[in-house]
Amino acid sequence: MPPMKNITTLFICLIVLSAQANWRSNFKLKGLPIEQTKKSSDSLKFSIFPNPLKEQRLFIESNGSTEKHIQIYNVLGEKKFEMHTYENAIILDRLETGIYLFYLKQEEQKGYKRLVIH
Repeated sequence: MPPMKNITTLFICLIVLSAQANWRSNFKLKGLPIEQTKKSSDSLKFSIFPNPLKEQRLFIESNGSTEKHIQIYNVLGEKKFEMHTYENAIILDRLETGIYLFYLKQEEQKGYKRLVIH
């Protein structure tokens, strides 16, 4: 891949990561699960903390108590983490320092947050 294309791809990813949690697009990057939301009820309200993450434990706070489907992508759109859990905290000891897109789905609702790891 030519260097200019890498820079352009990185720039586009950073714009996506800076968007608000309710932002949706038809933008597809290596299978990243970002799709057009038809109803506002599809948008999941949740928070993750601490963010930026300095330790390994990330807490997830959401309204639902159903199973959480979590996916984390790097700025190149590569999936770096995935799990299903009922817990309100996860251990992220294998992720390198960087900026990530945190995707959470519970039942039919889904949401996105930017996650920074120091």
